[in-house]
Amino acid sequence: MVDFIKVEGNPAERGFQQGDKLKDKIHNMFDTVFHSKMFSEVTSKLIPLSIVKFALGIMGKKNIKKPLQQLLPNQFEKMMALRKGAGIKRGIIYGAHFIEVMSGDPKSIYKNPPIQACSMIFALPEATPDNSMIFGRNYDFPNVLQPFQVIREEIPENGYRNINFTQYPLTGCHMGINEKGLAIGYNYGRAWKKEPLDFRLKGVPGTFIVQEVLESCAKTQEAIDFIINFTGRANGCHYGLMDTSGDTCVIETTSTRHAIRRPENNILAHTNHYQTKELENANLPEYVRFKMDDMDISPIESPIRRYNREIELLTKYNGQITMNIIKDILSDHDNREPDDFTVCTHGPSAGTLGSIILFPLKKEFWVTDNYPCNSEYEKFTL
Repeated sequence: MVDFIKVEGNPAERGFQQGDKLKDKIHNMFDTVFHSKMFSEVTSKLIPLSIVKFALGIMGKKNIKKPLQQLLPNQFEKMMALRKGAGIKRGIIYGAHFIEVMSGDPKSIYKNPPIQACSMIFALPEATPDNSMIFGRNYDFPNVLQPFQVIREEIPENGYRNINFTQYPLTGCHMGINEKGLAIGYNYGRAWKKEPLDFRLKGVPGTFIVQEVLESCAKTQEAIDFIINFTGRANGCHYGLMDTSGDTCVIETTSTRHAIRRPENNILAHTNHYQTKELENANLPEYVRFKMDDMDISPIESPIRRYNREIELLTKYNGQITMNIIKDILSDHDNREPDDFTVCTHGPSAGTLGSIILFPLKKEFWVTDNYPCNSEYEKFTL
């Protein structure tokens, strides 16, 4: 079964409750990750781990503290209280949140381990036999993080109740749905260009933005307005949105640009590459490679292949899409052994850590905390 916690109150109270309830698990997570092969691959073997962690904390504080304080003060307060509840150092909490941004830094992209970074699929009422609206997402990230994820129900003192999927020490989240039926998820966007500025280390990580939307927005258009006008975006993100009216889209964003994709023929899919004409030049060039051990792959090959397969299956079943069809798509291996390029990703260092299916009208949140191909979905309801 997935881990589950409930937190309520003001931002500081909710943050402290999360840290306190998950204290031992958070410490275990940091110990495991910092001593993992993945972490050693992206850090110098000549520098002691203590120095690496200290430097990561300094970088995190330098780059995310001020934007968070100014633009999302509630989320900042929650993060600081989470740190106190868990009994961890300030540098560690900054570093843990900054990794989300740093993992897309073009200066280090060549040596980072491959992170496939998620798929989203949508079916509008006309695409289903019973007029359902369905939003599905696979969460793909480094395998070392799989044991450390949690379903969090939040009851804010001044905000919308929501349920979301996140990692133990994170303030923000990767996907969720709130009491108004607004659902949001995000895929990492690997933006490349510096002119115009599409990536910067200084700014707010996307998981904070997802959480703020859940707490403060009731409709897709509200969320669109908030995200595109948010001046402190750091890394590129693709935000998927669906509300109870059926208003559905993906907002492709870089740190300074945005474009919106809408469903075609009542279906929509998105992975990690920019598909709009406005932002297609933000994609990584094909010559950029991920190299680790005996691997040598293009970081945009997997998103393209996964997207093509997802849209192929959504098209095939258009008008007949049920929850079971969504499960089948999220579990798909394209009739071969699963790998870095299948929808249900099984890479040597990164894979599908969990899978979520949301029903905005029923406010249902279905989730696995492992590969959807061999896991049962658990149901939560707001």
